[in-house]
Parts: sequence; C-alpha cells; structure tokens
Amino acid sequence: MSTVIGSSGTPDPEEPQDTQDAQDPQDSQDSDDSREEPQIPEVDGDVDPADEGAVDPADEGELDPEEWDESEPEPEPEPGEKTSPARVRAYESTAAPRAEAAAEEPPTPVDDAALRAKRMRRRRRAVGSVALAVVVIGVVGAIMPFTPMMPVHGINVDGTQNLSVSEVQDLTGIEPETPMGRVDVQGAAQRVAGNPWVSSVTVKRDWPSAIDVVVDEHKPVAFVTEDDGAHLIDVEGKDFIVAEPPAGAMELVGPGIGDEEGKRHAVEIAASISDKARGEVESLEARGPYEYVLHVAGGRQVTWGAAEDNINKALALETVLQLEGTEFNISNPELVTSR
Repeated sequence: MSTVIGSSGTPDPEEPQDTQDAQDPQDSQDSDDSREEPQIPEVDGDVDPADEGAVDPADEGELDPEEWDESEPEPEPEPGEKTSPARVRAYESTAAPRAEAAAEEPPTPVDDAALRAKRMRRRRRAVGSVALAVVVIGVVGAIMPFTPMMPVHGINVDGTQNLSVSEVQDLTGIEPETPMGRVDVQGAAQRVAGNPWVSSVTVKRDWPSAIDVVVDEHKPVAFVTEDDGAHLIDVEGKDFIVAEPPAGAMELVGPGIGDEEGKRHAVEIAASISDKARGEVESLEARGPYEYVLHVAGGRQVTWGAAEDNINKALALETVLQLEGTEFNISNPELVTSR
C-alpha cells in the first residue's frame, strides 16, 4: 500500500503506515496491478480528468489572489501516485464561480417584433371601439330628430311691425310637438311669404326644440286712395296691399299720380323724408313732372320742386318745420325762402 500525504506533508493519523512484510508472488502481482491504476479521490461535481489539477485560464480572474499559485504547474502524477488534495481544492475553487456565472446569465430578451405586433393589435381594437361608438352615436343622432323624442316646443318670430306674432305662427302651419326632423321649413317659409305684408322671410330650425322665423315686412311710405280702399305703397314703389294706412304713410294726390313715372317720383320723395318729418306731412301733391308740393299739418305748404337732390331737400324740410310761416320753398335747399 502507498502512503497518503496531506497538504501539511505529515502522514494522515487515520491511515496506517505501510509495512515491509513479505508477501507471496500472487500478492506481489496484485500489488503491482494496484500501482498501475492510481486511485483518484472522488470530487463533488463533474471533473474532466484531463483538467485535473489544472486551472482554466478563463477563470483566473475569479480566484482569490491568495489561492492562486503563480509557480510552475505541477507535473502529471506518475502511475500509482495519488493526486494531491491541494490540486483538488484549487479546481474546486474554480468550479463554483463557473456555476454562479451560469446562474447570473440574463434571460432571453422578448422579441421586439412580437411586442410591437401585440401593441398594434391593441391599438387597432381601441380605434375600432371608438369608431363603432362614433357610428352608433351618429346613427342615433340622425334618427332621433324624426321621433317624438325631439318635438317642436316653440316658434320664435322676429321682424314684424304690422303683423302680429300669432298671425305669423299660424301662417307657418307648424303644429306643436311635431318632430323637429319632420318640420317642412321650406313649406313654412312659402306660406308666410304668401302674406301681402311680407317682403321676405327666413325659417330655420333652432335645435333642439324651436323654429325661428325672421320676417321682413313691406314698409308703406305712401298710399293712394281708390274706390276699393287705400293702396299701400312701399319704398320701392310697389302697391302691395289694400289696407288701412298706418301712421307715417303719406297720401299721394294730384294729376301727376296717374302717370307711372310721376307716381314713382312721388314715392322717391316720400321715402327720402325722415319718419319724424313724415308724421307731420298730410299729403304729397304731384302737380306735374317737376312740381311737387307737401301739405303739412296746420295748413302750411312746402314747395319741393322736382324729384332731385331729395336728401338735401329732406334736411331743409326738417328745418322749415321749426320756423314760423305758412309757405316755404325748398326747391333749392341751399336757399330756402318763406312767406
């Protein structure tokens, strides 16, 4: 038997020392065989026999400087020689860091393309949900005005002077509680425009529950009395209705009124006079194509002359109405005369 020497160089107290007792040849042969097969101590972990007692250069940095032996590597053991425990410990000290390094390897990274595809699917689903909600709201919004859920609660009227609000509301023909979407605004406008007092009209929906009607009436500035009554004439010279003359409408008289041109000139004069001054004029007499005379309250008379420079003559009229006298001539507005 061979002697096992520890790292301290002293015999292991637990192992008995070899004896020099004589042995038979068979025992000697067995002893030779045992020497030819060196015994290698068992080491925990997988150890490559070729690497026994050697240190991997790649693991040099992982060894403790105190354990690293910078001396020349020890020769391979001879047959029959046991491996030094120091070598085994050196190898064991390098095996642990390898296992720790393997355990600390980072996990496999997630495939970026797959992650982006997943995000795109989520985004498309979100966009699809929003689009569906918008479509549903749009459909409901398009249908609701045609149902009793959105009825007409009122008709607003603006712009009337001679017509009453109730008259215009009746002219629209719109029944209360009619669904807003079923209101025929064009038909309502045509019905209102059929009234002689109406020059133009606009009918529109005022969501969610009202109808707005804006009326532009004819403005009567003069009238002509005939057998069937007073024919009211607006600022454009249109004879639009036979009715009681409103305040401010000036009566046209005289032989020149029978002529369409004379009548048109008389209307131009009446339209140029302010509302305040027109209230004091009782009539406008057309004596000829170039001679028009105003008959003012209190028996006074103002000669207008021809139907020209009407704006300046209207300003002169407001001045003479404040003067004492019975007859005035403003045919030349810059040189007013009286007597």
